[in-house]
Amino acid sequence: MAKQKGKGRIMRNMPILNKLRVLIAQKEVAENRRLSYRQIASEAKVSLSILSSYAMQKVNRFDGETLEKLCRYFNVQPGDLLVLSDVSPRSTSTNKKKRP
Repeated sequence: MAKQKGKGRIMRNMPILNKLRVLIAQKEVAENRRLSYRQIASEAKVSLSILSSYAMQKVNRFDGETLEKLCRYFNVQPGDLLVLSDVSPRSTSTNKKKRP
């Protein structure tokens, strides 16, 4: 748990998630075309591996240049791409065994 500076209160770690898949779906509808990750990576000038990491919610550190490129490509603000969440996408998996 992270301690909030100066307040003495303890805050839970809250993951920052992204809405890349939602933005892709919205762009596909708006432009009436299917978009592959490869096509998006090329058009947005970001690497395919980074785009894939975003799509699978596996990004832990958000690079400013990458965020800028994605925001420009989707014509959104960073707050439209990123969201603070109480729930980690990995904690909702039912396939993992819980440790005692």
